[in-house]
Amino acid sequence: MRLFFFYDANFKPLRDNLVETLQEAAPHDFDLQEDFIEDLGVMKNRAGGGVPTYLYKAQKIKDALDAVPEGEVFVFCDVDIQFFAPVRHIVEEAVKGVDLVLQREFEDIGVNIGFLAIRNTPATHRFWAHIHAEITRTQALDQRVVNNTLYSGMAKTEFGLDWGRFPLEVWASSMAQSGRIPPQLVLHHANFTIERCTSYDPSVKLAQMAEARRHVRGESDSFVQWVAAVQADSSMADYRDRHFGARRPGPEWHILEPGHIARAGGFKEKRGAAAAKEPAS
Repeated sequence: MRLFFFYDANFKPLRDNLVETLQEAAPHDFDLQEDFIEDLGVMKNRAGGGVPTYLYKAQKIKDALDAVPEGEVFVFCDVDIQFFAPVRHIVEEAVKGVDLVLQREFEDIGVNIGFLAIRNTPATHRFWAHIHAEITRTQALDQRVVNNTLYSGMAKTEFGLDWGRFPLEVWASSMAQSGRIPPQLVLHHANFTIERCTSYDPSVKLAQMAEARRHVRGESDSFVQWVAAVQADSSMADYRDRHFGARRPGPEWHILEPGHIARAGGFKEKRGAAAAKEPAS
């Protein structure tokens, strides 16, 4: 199974950590397809590097779809990910009968596009073409565009896309909002940091990843304390409310049950309201 990822010079330490941990934990899981670009032209104060990164990623996913045979499943991931155990069997099980499987943003709601299993189907081509076009049109956070397209029901009704979310052990640090760490972590995506993390300095993420490795090895309980701090962090609560709660802008999320706090959407912040810190995706 092919695994696609890209990185620039700033994120080479994250790339090296991804490759090293994958070789240690699951050396036979994936055929790595790396793409290096010297400078992505990131927007330094935007989550995940801003629109240049969002568009580059969406285009690379479209390119990957063009590069694999019809029906083939591949993984596309960010470089702020590390592996603790084989994951291919989880990918293969999760993608049965669907076109796309995404990481969870929170345990109960939301998707994260840092670790994706994608099947080459007409539906996924149409879906990612829409995502790229919508990012271009709105200049919006790519993950918000993806969540809106999935949860509104548009992905199914207009593109025929069937999708799902990975189990909890395919873990993103934004999921620490629950206050829990799955007993068996297979991978860790450092998509949320309490300390402000810039798109050109991966040191905060690397420190978090080192703590997670010590936790998995049973060497320290400091990561448990970090998870508790995330659960209590006001910026995390604000992020969840603005993206998956009562203050969510955008279209109605029809696939949620009536009365769900995130279903209605349409919220508009008052002009000049301070933007809260967001997970870096």
